[in-house]
Order: sequence, then structure tokens, then C-alpha cells
Amino acid sequence: MIFIEATTLNKLVQSSSLCKIFSDSWTKCYTSVRPFNMASKFYYFGFGSNMLAKRIHIQNPGADRVGPGKLQDYRLDFYNNSEKWNGAPATIVPSKGDYVFGAIWEIDCCHLEDLDNQESVDSGVYTPITLPVMCITLQKYIQCRAYHLCQQPQTDIKCIPEQQIPLDRLPSETYLKTLVKGALETGIPDEYVNFLRAIKHNRNRVKTLESILELQDIKLAITP
Repeated sequence: MIFIEATTLNKLVQSSSLCKIFSDSWTKCYTSVRPFNMASKFYYFGFGSNMLAKRIHIQNPGADRVGPGKLQDYRLDFYNNSEKWNGAPATIVPSKGDYVFGAIWEIDCCHLEDLDNQESVDSGVYTPITLPVMCITLQKYIQCRAYHLCQQPQTDIKCIPEQQIPLDRLPSETYLKTLVKGALETGIPDEYVNFLRAIKHNRNRVKTLESILELQDIKLAITP
């Protein structure tokens, strides 16, 4: 068998009479070759609506759930307003001693842009970070991509009296139900699921999303 270097073969293809036939397909193949040490997949830590398979699969149908993950020294919080969800979306904020549970997903690198688009990175809503997350299933830390709001809350919502929590810190009822269903589906500990159920919401519902995500049976501790 004769081996020809890629650059030499490229020149031969371009100079041959078959150039017009093979040029486009060769260029596509040649430019798609990656070094063997480049990962073809990455891990993603979803702590909000992307804990739920039906939600993440809308834009990333190939995402495979690895299992529940625990992020140490961060807290779950909510801030600003999402028109899609009609309430404050979730974020993670550094907070010593606190923790956040979520779902660890394995996703093809070719879908990284799809995930960024879902998180509105180009619009300046969320920004990506890489964090060590303890995978409960594998009992080891995994470097995961995660996203937090570009505009982070300046106060800990747990320190605000319930009746004084501003509207821009309250998730919608639909969004909170999505988190609860995703946590149950992921196998997150009951204590954390109950914590999610008890979060105060703004009573807003997005019925189209509730239908798509099949949230009709999800109960929250705080209801209208």
C-alpha cells in the first residue's frame, strides 16, 4: 500500500482532470479532519430548565444524560426577566458552602453553537464558564460547561424576606415546574427537589410550554 501526504494528494487532485469532480468533496473532507487529541464531545451542566430532557432536546436532540451532578460553593438564584418564560430565569452565583444540583449531559461538539444560541450568548444574556461538577452516577468530578447570567444578582435571594422579594427575582410558575420535573427526571435528591418546589414564583404561566413539556402533573408548594 502506498501512502501519500495529505498536502501532496491535495495538489494532485487539484491539478488532475478530475479536479472539478473531486475538489469540493476533498476540501470538505480535508478541512473536517481533527487532531486525534481533540474531544468530539463535551459535558454540560444544566441546573435550570435544561435538567428536563424534553426541554434540552428541543434544540439539542442528541444530548445524552450522564446523571445528576452537584456543583459545590455556588447557589441557585433568579434574576431579570425572560419573555419566553414570563419570569426570572435561573443562574448560579459563587457562594461558599452552598451547592446546586443539576443534570450532566454529554453533547457532540458540533452542537456547541446550538447550546450557546439557546442560552442567548451572542445577545449577552448568559456567558459560558467551565466548572468541576461532581457526577453522582460516576462518583467523580467532571469538567462541565455551564452558563450564568451576564447580569448577576447582587444580593442572595435567601436573605430577602419573602414578602419583599422583587418581581425581577421571581421565576414563573411554568419555569419552576420545569425545574422540578427536570430534577425528578434526573434523579436529584428529594431534599433539593422539595427546595425547588418551595421557591416563590410570580404565578405567571406559559400554557404553550406547559403543554409541550407536559407539566400538568407537577405540583409546587406555593400555588396561586
